[in-house]
Amino acid sequence: MLISISTGFSQIISDNVIKKNISPISSPLKSLLQLEPKVYEFDTQKYKAFQLKKGLQYGFLAENIKNVFPGMVGTRSVTTMVGKNTYRESKIQTIDESSLIPVLVASIQELHIEIELLKQQIQNPTK
Repeated sequence: MLISISTGFSQIISDNVIKKNISPISSPLKSLLQLEPKVYEFDTQKYKAFQLKKGLQYGFLAENIKNVFPGMVGTRSVTTMVGKNTYRESKIQTIDESSLIPVLVASIQELHIEIELLKQQIQNPTK
């Protein structure tokens, strides 16, 4: 009879420990106001290799995001065969749109503070 005993343990590591250089998002609303939301369609026929979504899309142009939040823009490469034993690498810019969520939340918080201050001014007008 073979008995196996495992002595493993798990550890939970806090965000405050694993992340460094933590700071609040500065001027989130000012930054968001520089973004230009768009409605568009991908050219799925011309760029089949990228397997882009069909139909109407809502989003941003990478160039616009890069000007405001450069860290949210990356690239994606696809290698396609263009002839016998001939390949071409094509790259497109990508946007990490989920990274906009903290900026949106910070902007809402900023607006909330401004609304509360305006409410106080209305309720307690100075003469």
